[in-house]
Amino acid sequence: MSMNQIKIAALVEGRVLTGPAKNILRFADDCRDRVDLTIVTFRRTSGRYASEASNNQLASAARSLKIPVEVVEESGPFDLKVLNALREIFERLGANIVETHGTKSHFLVSLLRGKDFKWIAFHHGYTMEDLKARLYQQFDRWSLRLCDSVVTVCSEFATMLEGRGVRPDRISVVHNSVNTDVHRPHKGLSEDARYQWNVSPDEQVVISAGRLSPEKGHAYLVDAISKIVSLSPELKLRLLIAGSGPCERKLKEQVSERGLNQYVKFVGHRSDLDELFSIADLFVLPSLSEGSPNVLLESMAAHVPIVATRVGGVTELVKNGESAILVPPADSESLKFAILELVLNRSWAIQLADAAFENARLLFNAARRDQRLLSIYSCAMCEKSG
Repeated sequence: MSMNQIKIAALVEGRVLTGPAKNILRFADDCRDRVDLTIVTFRRTSGRYASEASNNQLASAARSLKIPVEVVEESGPFDLKVLNALREIFERLGANIVETHGTKSHFLVSLLRGKDFKWIAFHHGYTMEDLKARLYQQFDRWSLRLCDSVVTVCSEFATMLEGRGVRPDRISVVHNSVNTDVHRPHKGLSEDARYQWNVSPDEQVVISAGRLSPEKGHAYLVDAISKIVSLSPELKLRLLIAGSGPCERKLKEQVSERGLNQYVKFVGHRSDLDELFSIADLFVLPSLSEGSPNVLLESMAAHVPIVATRVGGVTELVKNGESAILVPPADSESLKFAILELVLNRSWAIQLADAAFENARLLFNAARRDQRLLSIYSCAMCEKSG
């Protein structure tokens, strides 16, 4: 290890390989000469998550890249006994910086008094799936005021954090990134995907991907497809929805009640969307709230035309009429017209996709994000030594 490397402990709560988790691993792998990053994650020893402890996609992916992993055992979501274990890990690693990536992680590190490291909290946005999730988010109103720096993913979130009492000079906006060389669908992949999901060559394929929770707005997308089927029954359209979450059963019931089973298929959580992109004529992001959505960046990189809602950091990634069609949130009628526009006007759809791809390649590439993060870490180290 180089003496110039910054030692980072990244405290990450989830077991699934989410967009933020992918970004952490890619950064750690690409910037090994500048940072020595260790993933610190949790393993539940009791309760309904205990049986899933061995299936930690994040830890497995990190180890496959030879990124060190430390596992802290916990009995519940806010087991304060983990504080001593965390302190021991951070001291043993000699962490210069501890970065946190979730409400629980923010709260736990805020309780470590007399810390000998800089604390950078990464704010990725919030879910609205249930009362418990919303309650946990209230901890951030206290926790994030105590950290040395907050990195968030869009300007709207930065404004929200200021309103919650986080000092503006401690907030940095760093958009997510994408590698445009990776998401390049090929013919063989397309043929396999069409066979796997029983999609005929003459069907127009609309895809959407994301956690099936209220803030993702899938109910409005299903409603829009229902309107399109009623308006243009001759149009051969197929919607494939990737993801899992608390709204899955309700969404499937909505599809059945609308008589859309032949038009809408749920394909489950997929950590790799390239198969879907390979057959997609259109990507739709119907969210009610977003930060800097990785799935939107991936669709840009895959050259797939985009319809998205005008929320959060979406407008910082794509522009209406230039690289996507943007519509108001919670508006199935506007979604309907936008989807029809790009399904029927393919030349314009391709123009928008070309522009979105160039934005991804030039403005939201991994190298730009890496340099921004390294600058933030370097500033934190300077403050520490000072």
